[in-house]
Amino acid sequence: MTQSHARWSARLDDLPHPVTAHAFIETLLAEALPTDETSRAFHLVWTSYAVLVMTDPELAAQPFIAGPDRLERQLTGVLEQAQKGGALDPLRDAAAEAAHLLSLGHGLGTSVLVGQRGSDTAMEILRAHLGRLFAHPAPSSNPAASRAR
Repeated sequence: MTQSHARWSARLDDLPHPVTAHAFIETLLAEALPTDETSRAFHLVWTSYAVLVMTDPELAAQPFIAGPDRLERQLTGVLEQAQKGGALDPLRDAAAEAAHLLSLGHGLGTSVLVGQRGSDTAMEILRAHLGRLFAHPAPSSNPAASRAR
């Protein structure tokens, strides 16, 4: 986990500052994809442990989900800030979007591990989703703007 966090921090340091919510989330989820041997090994260990937790009651009692829960709360906070700053539609449920983003990242990572798709294709899918998520809402989707007309 420490190595993954260090790699993610290094990626963030390479971004223009201030870092946008879009770039922050893309960087975070890109680091979670198994795109090289180091990230592949991390993903394999995490996935293997997840399977063990599902089958071993003693492991299941340990705080395995504390890390993912913390990450989901962090993403929720980033999305809420993006809403306040106007980069994300305020009508979106930030917590649900955070869960969706993590699920997308995990699913894409697994699909790369099993050879369903390459890491470049996984990144294209991730970027396409983020592009839709952070697309500015159409004027008609903003109730206050619609009432003002």
